[in-house]
Amino acid sequence: MQIEGCVAVVTGSSSGIGNRIAGLLLDKGAVVYGLSRRETVFTHDRFRWMRTDLARPEEIASAFAEIRKVHPAIDLLVNNAGIGVFGDVETIELEQWQRALAVNLSAPFLCTAEVVPGMKARKRGMIVNIASVAGRRGLKGGSAYSATKFGIAGFSESIMEELRPFGIRVSCIFPGSTDTAFFSGTGQHPEKLMKPEEVAQIIVSAIEIPDGIIPDQIVIRPT
Repeated sequence: MQIEGCVAVVTGSSSGIGNRIAGLLLDKGAVVYGLSRRETVFTHDRFRWMRTDLARPEEIASAFAEIRKVHPAIDLLVNNAGIGVFGDVETIELEQWQRALAVNLSAPFLCTAEVVPGMKARKRGMIVNIASVAGRRGLKGGSAYSATKFGIAGFSESIMEELRPFGIRVSCIFPGSTDTAFFSGTGQHPEKLMKPEEVAQIIVSAIEIPDGIIPDQIVIRPT
């Protein structure tokens, strides 16, 4: 995809990998909308932050309605927002489980449904879903988190097959241990952490792959 001039939506843009992806897209000339609960600040005039609780479907719908008033055509969606719920399975409260499902799995579904009609009409576009290595192998104490990330992997594979006849590419990214505030709450203690900007660079490079190629699944791990 040619990033310069494209219109991109990045969820979870306030920090970590999502923030670095948004910054790199801006540097490469994209118009970027950031959806998050916490404020995202960039000095670019091509960036707009939209306060959005991605656990609330009505706020997602409202955000996209506002975006389409200015940019009816969205070229790129990066479903990055995620929350972690960790602990022994019997200690996880139903409310925690349901919020993890809402942010990590339902929000990507809802955001995808918002952009697909326009992408189909133009026969082009890209959707990037940020999963986790926890979506390929369960983590001790991570039953809720892993369940949502296995879910996003299956969702990605299904819509990749569904949308490829329309020229829409879907990529699912599986980052490993990354040095973010999110990861510090997982209880995991790896020997080495990747930098979020390093992970973001790989994801943006995948976005830039020519439109005739689908970077289907990408696993990113520290050495």
